[in-house]
Formats: sequence, C-alpha cells, structure tokens
Amino acid sequence: MTATCLPQESLRFLADLEKHNNRAWFDANRGRCEQQLIAPVRGMVARICDEISTTFPRIVGSPAPSGGSITRLHRDVRFSTDKKPFHSHIGMHFWHEDGRKMEVPGFFLRVDPKEILLGTGLRQPDPAVVQRLRMAIDRDRTAWRAASCDKSFVRIWGGLDGESLKRVPAPWSADDPLADDFRRKDFTAFVRLPAAAVTKPGFSTVAVRSWNASKPLMSFLCTAMGLRG
Repeated sequence: MTATCLPQESLRFLADLEKHNNRAWFDANRGRCEQQLIAPVRGMVARICDEISTTFPRIVGSPAPSGGSITRLHRDVRFSTDKKPFHSHIGMHFWHEDGRKMEVPGFFLRVDPKEILLGTGLRQPDPAVVQRLRMAIDRDRTAWRAASCDKSFVRIWGGLDGESLKRVPAPWSADDPLADDFRRKDFTAFVRLPAAAVTKPGFSTVAVRSWNASKPLMSFLCTAMGLRG
C-alpha cells in the first residue's frame, strides 16, 4: 500500500521516542512503532519510488525492512559519547541503481519531530570520486555552471551546500573562477521544511518535485561518474 504522506501519529511516536530514549520504553512500544511509524514510512517509500521513476528511471528504492530505503532507528553507540540507543528521526534513501546506496548520487528524506530535511546529490564521496568530479568540472565548465546554477535548482534548493576544503587543491589556483567548486568535498543541496509538512496529503509529490528540480545536477554527477542516465 502506498501513501502520499505520514499520519500525525508518526511524528508523535518520534517525539515520544526523543523523550523516552531507552530500551525499556522502546521494547514496550514496539507494536506502536511498527503500526504508527514503520508501516506508514514503507508506504511512503513505495509511493515515492512510483512517482520518481518518471524523471529518474535509474533511481531506485525499496520499502523492504532490511537493505532497503529506510534507515535504522537503532544507533551504533560503540564509538560515540552519546549513548542514547535510538535515533529520534527516520530517513529514506533513494539511489542510482548502478552503485551502492551511499556511494552514488541520490535523494534523501529525513523526518524528525520538528523538521523535514530533503537532500539531493552526492555526499562524502571517496577521494578518487571527488577528484574525478573535479576533473569533469574543469573539462566542461559550461556544463557545470548550467547544472549547478540552474534557475529552478537554485530557486528551490538555494544552490549547493556541504563540506569543502579550506584551500583550493592543485592544480587549480585560488583565483580560478570555479575555485569554490574545486574545494568541494560534498556535492549536495538541502531543503528544510516544518515537520507538519510531511502529514499533508500529497507531500510525496512535493518532495519529488523538489528532487526533479535538481535533475541538471544529478545528470552532471552521474555522467561524470560513468553511471547510466
């Protein structure tokens, strides 16, 4: 079953999980978690997969309980000073079918009790991939400007965001017109919305329309990485 939005109960469960972030409370509320959060999120993932395929036939996702689009609520606390056992947000990934989920361009949706975060592009690629993207930018500067400065993309996403190097890497110079782009470690953009937006009927279409506006960026990244269009 697909769904264009999440019920209010999904946000309430996440808010309660944020307040009662311990295993005893979670164990006592497993049934509520499945009914009010996981099942609706699976429905939304299925709906988004259907809607997104028109513009991005190579972007995939899955509502499967394991190995699919939905992030785990359980946190890995082995190397963290924060020992809370659960995330108080849930995420949904959609990625290019020619690679592994976090290693190829794609889309991201995170829901927490206060905010919705939409993401597009490629986050923290391996150094070899970053260098390949920089070379592609240098090789076709006109295409890169058209992709990263596309009017619809900038209007909805506000332009590229993410981490960058402090200095421009060789062989490019600090006075190069694209110096800021050569410093990039992330090729991402984000949109933040109030949490209540995800409960409005048709939210899945709102998210997909936002991702559609990033098509020039996604096309450039995929071509530069040798992924099928």
